[in-house]
Amino acid sequence: MDKFEFKFKNKSIAELKRFETQVLDKIEAKSGTRRKNMFKKGNGFNEPKGSYSITYGYTNMSYLSPIKRRTPVPDKDGLYYTKLRDNHPELLDILQEFCDLYSPEKIVADQVQINRNWCSPPHRDSGNVGTSYIIGLGNYNCGETVVEYSPKHIEYYDIKNTFTSFNGSKYLHYTRPFTGTRYSLVFYQHKISSAIDIDDERNPAEP
Repeated sequence: MDKFEFKFKNKSIAELKRFETQVLDKIEAKSGTRRKNMFKKGNGFNEPKGSYSITYGYTNMSYLSPIKRRTPVPDKDGLYYTKLRDNHPELLDILQEFCDLYSPEKIVADQVQINRNWCSPPHRDSGNVGTSYIIGLGNYNCGETVVEYSPKHIEYYDIKNTFTSFNGSKYLHYTRPFTGTRYSLVFYQHKISSAIDIDDERNPAEP
């Protein structure tokens, strides 16, 4: 896959479509075993062809193959770059510009789950901490994000072309069925990275 080169011209729906076709459509990826198993267990059938759920950023899993390990993240013990992050560091600036333009809240775009036609089953995000920010892109119908705050308080969020935030590690959430091509981008903080950052604030390095 070639290096991604993309700059937003302005904040508009047209630019979101250009971002979709010039960046998201060109990502070559497939879900890892854990995501495939999660999909099958939650939905009762295998992940559809052409769909995926992958992480751009960090993981605590160093293993890639019997002869290959992931690249360690500097200054973050126990974390490693995901394959997409290692192969395409230039995506970080593109994703950050995307968040700066379209999110009403400040987001650090170094950790994002990229989903293509992936109907997420009910789950909580065990590897996340704090608030997650999600947005949907593409030519699709339905596919709302459902968040169960309590048995009597269930919200249905239309995330198409707009950011929504909630605590994905605390509340059960999932995707309603949809038709068409649907991307969702979920920006969050890895719990190990968060613990390291907090520790660094409490024990700053000597100058």
